[in-house]
Amino acid sequence: MDVMQLIDELETELGDRKGGLFGKKVDIGRCSELVRRLRGALPDALREAEYVVENKQKILENADSVAKNTIREAEERAEHIIDNSELVKRAEMEGKQLIETAYMQCDALVDKTKTHLDIMFRDIEQFLQSTLAMIRNNREELRGAMIIKTNPNS
Repeated sequence: MDVMQLIDELETELGDRKGGLFGKKVDIGRCSELVRRLRGALPDALREAEYVVENKQKILENADSVAKNTIREAEERAEHIIDNSELVKRAEMEGKQLIETAYMQCDALVDKTKTHLDIMFRDIEQFLQSTLAMIRNNREELRGAMIIKTNPNS
């Protein structure tokens, strides 16, 4: 049975039986049964609403506590993100500085290598010039010895 039918039956029981000349007396047992069935037929949402009304202060306090905790956690997360953001910025700056330092060291190493190679090539060139001069000198001595041998009269 739905709620409206139960209410109609209760009204009929209470309204038509006032006692006296025309009617019978109100059946209290029947009225109690109708009220019990009426309570059972009420939707759960209505009972839940009654619970909410009775416990609204506790519910509001709990909601306020949850809201405050949520706000605190959000602020902490925001702070953490900001801190991480600062760390990232700092790391990027340090990374750029490291790259600049590496480029400068690389340039210095290239310059040092070029200078060292230039000195090595100079030394090799001097060695080769000295060796070439000695070869020329030996060759000239060899030619001189060959000319003397081919002209024994001279």
